[in-house]
Amino acid sequence: MRTTDGARLSASAARKLAQAVPKNSRDARATRWRAYSLWCAEHDWAEDEPHAVTSYLSDLGDRGHPAKTIEAHLGTLRAMRAIDGTPLSGAEVKACQMIINHRAGEEADDPLVEPGPLQADGVVLDELRQMVRTLDRTTKRGKRDAAVLLIDWWMAGRASEPARLNLHDAKITKVRLQDDDGKTVSHPALVIKIRRSKADQKARGQEVHILAPGETELCPIHALREWLDVLADDGQLTAGPLLRRIDRHGNIGARAAGRHTKDPKRRGGITAETVGDIITAAARAAELVPTPSPEEHAAARAAKEEAHAAAAAAETVEEANGILKAWRRQLRADRASVRRITGHSMRRGCIQAMLDSGAPPEAVALHSRHSLRSGAFNAYRRRKVPWNQHPTRSLGITA
Repeated sequence: MRTTDGARLSASAARKLAQAVPKNSRDARATRWRAYSLWCAEHDWAEDEPHAVTSYLSDLGDRGHPAKTIEAHLGTLRAMRAIDGTPLSGAEVKACQMIINHRAGEEADDPLVEPGPLQADGVVLDELRQMVRTLDRTTKRGKRDAAVLLIDWWMAGRASEPARLNLHDAKITKVRLQDDDGKTVSHPALVIKIRRSKADQKARGQEVHILAPGETELCPIHALREWLDVLADDGQLTAGPLLRRIDRHGNIGARAAGRHTKDPKRRGGITAETVGDIITAAARAAELVPTPSPEEHAAARAAKEEAHAAAAAAETVEEANGILKAWRRQLRADRASVRRITGHSMRRGCIQAMLDSGAPPEAVALHSRHSLRSGAFNAYRRRKVPWNQHPTRSLGITA
């Protein structure tokens, strides 16, 4: 094969270089570059023309895309232009950053929407209990889903992490601890091996240690044992994915009907999307989040179609962008008005619970596989003074 600068590269090396980037990231980058290419063709810009990227990002803001989305587009386009041998100049990068800052200021000044990115809400322990109680834990699916929810929460997992676990990546053991009286006691624990994750692209591997909570209903070790019993009864206590597919007939793993993962080594295992679906379904069953009705889905589709049709019929670009911006503003406001529990909610909830309990941030970051200097970890830390420690209490204003 030939690279963009004309040098030779073996097909094997090219394939591995492409696969070194996670599939979700590859798909997102391809989508952003395709959108940029279409915009350039529509507005008579060359893809490598100076300030084409700046103008495109500005247009995204005019159409109501949030600053975080525009920032993600800049990261992709900057990388792709560098790969193509036409890197953005320092002046262009600075101009793009100013465009993003301008859009962030618009969002902050907009009285109709809450500024900042829409984030998943964290699931607290009591909500986790409610979600688990919606499951029928006498069934194969109920036992598997309980294992998914509880392991994911206690490991502060990303949705992809429990989905990628293999059978021998989760080991039940006992550790020696000191109780409140200073006496050494034996306590059940779970050691989870994460082979590779979003923060560990070099696949060095990380271990997560979980102590069994006192409440059996919320214990990931108890849930794991029940799921392993299901696999043993089905003759599937064999090497392979830990958390496996179950079809409507009760068939497990590779025997289950339906579309399997493309990776033959993961055949029969669940995916990150399955983990997210299990979390969302349990949250809706526990009435922690609303379940959209068919009428609401239809109304949302109709609003989108009407907005794009009106924009296409607009006489000026400014009018068209204003229509799309108003639609996106309303869509964002609608989404922000209800709780959002997604595949990331277990991770957020566990981290917040540990921090709120007074656990040292260093220990929490180690458990959640974060660097203490990570901006993402700081976003999880709710830097607010607890009400019972609020400095205004000393002024004598409380009843």
